[in-house]
Amino acid sequence: MSIHTEPLAASQAAGPFSLCISEDQRQMLEPVRRFARERLQPLLNEAATEARRQEARQTAQQLGLASAMMSEGQGGLGIQPFELCLLLEELASGPLGLAAELTVSLPALAISRDHEWLCRLLPQDSEALLAGLRALPLAVAAPSPKPTFALLPRQAAGLLVLAPDEDRRWRLRWLDEVALRDLVLPGAEAQVSEGLRLVRLPPAGEIHGTGFSATLPAGACQSILVWQGLWLAGLLAGAARAATAFAFSYAQTRVAFQRPIIHHQAVALKLADMAIATDALRLQVWDVATRLARPDRLPAGHFAAMARQVMGASLEIHRHAVQVCGGHGYVEGFPPARRFQDARVLGLMLMELAQASAHEEAAFEEARGEAGGNRRVLV
Repeated sequence: MSIHTEPLAASQAAGPFSLCISEDQRQMLEPVRRFARERLQPLLNEAATEARRQEARQTAQQLGLASAMMSEGQGGLGIQPFELCLLLEELASGPLGLAAELTVSLPALAISRDHEWLCRLLPQDSEALLAGLRALPLAVAAPSPKPTFALLPRQAAGLLVLAPDEDRRWRLRWLDEVALRDLVLPGAEAQVSEGLRLVRLPPAGEIHGTGFSATLPAGACQSILVWQGLWLAGLLAGAARAATAFAFSYAQTRVAFQRPIIHHQAVALKLADMAIATDALRLQVWDVATRLARPDRLPAGHFAAMARQVMGASLEIHRHAVQVCGGHGYVEGFPPARRFQDARVLGLMLMELAQASAHEEAAFEEARGEAGGNRRVLV
């Protein structure tokens, strides 16, 4: 489902987002698409070895994703959120868990554009953040007394935590590798996929940084939540596109009652529903990504609504993919079942972000209403 469109007229380009991909964006996408095709998609095979996965991690350094994400002042390209979503979609055409592991540091790199102290925590070779050797993931802490869940790679060089304090102000804290290891609750770790683990952290009030932190205004907090959400949503959109393509291919080759099952009406209708839902999901993600580049055009509740819809649509698409493949769809390690398991975990994390975003927006609008004579203002 690659996009092939001509540049839009100036009047059309003024809309919420554009379906046009420029020549520069095509050149940026091509090496990522080739990497996904040659290195990641073959790893969907159940027999793929850990050595081949490690080779893919090391090759990811050559893509320059970290440099593309960092600001121009940091020597990077400063790509926009929409372009990030396009890159994530391509990477998610392979194993979803591995794509998440390779890109887990991208939200932190995006946040570093606005926080100078965070830049000092990044290694000189920022591409090492994407090679499985070092990583700087982001977690959003739940208000006390709820525990916080975070997706961590096997080797995390630290963790950024966005957590509310006692005054309901949000702080961005950094935990180094030692502090992170001491903070993870015993027995609270579960393997998610190849390189990711789901970790349960203490409530927000018990999470303290290790020297670097910043109090955030409401707008900056919402921006961080959306960057993290776009990372998850972009991966889910790419996985949904890949699951739909796989289901179409399988239906064209799988024969039942002397003809391919794609010619059976029930299967054809299910595939049509998958294709429509996938396109709708991607458009929702692109809309929020484009609005994030212009914060004044991101209405209150818009991101939370997108996250809920993407999570539901993603699970439905992957469920249909499993059903289209019949008995093969339920085989552990086969692409449909494998993507369904990983998409479910990422979807649940996206829902956690949607709840945090809705809570933060409600608190901010309440404060704005009290300060401005109970007027409700969209951020």
